Amino acid sequence: MSECCATQDVMLLACSGGSNVGQIANDAAKALDQLGQGRMYCAIGVGAQLPSFVDAAKSASVLVAIDGCAVACVKKGLEKAGIAPRVYRVVTELGIEKGHHFNYTREEVAKVAGATAAAIKGSGAGCCCAKR
Repeated sequence: MSECCATQDVMLLACSGGSNVGQIANDAAKALDQLGQGRMYCAIGVGAQLPSFVDAAKSASVLVAIDGCAVACVKKGLEKAGIAPRVYRVVTELGIEKGHHFNYTREEVAKVAGATAAAIKGSGAGCCCAKR
């Protein structure tokens, strides 16, 4: 098992929209949080311009946004607050087709979580320690 000894402040903001890809984005962010790759926060709070949510997003060392589709609700909410994510993922860009249903697999969630974790690592953020 790996442990983090010098984790930067990685904030995870995800879509939780009314489609399979919105729910995949949300589940991927939850998985990353549970694996210690970052901490999940409320994306809609930033989009709604709630001051404490916007301040938290602006103060994060590394901001990760995961949108379900090209509508890009999370990214647009961040832009409205004057914030750009360091890492940005769109579920449909990973080959997962959007449907207005909630049928999806663990493998699809793992695919998005894995691609996002790799992007976090590639950005120079996240855990720095090797397996112990």
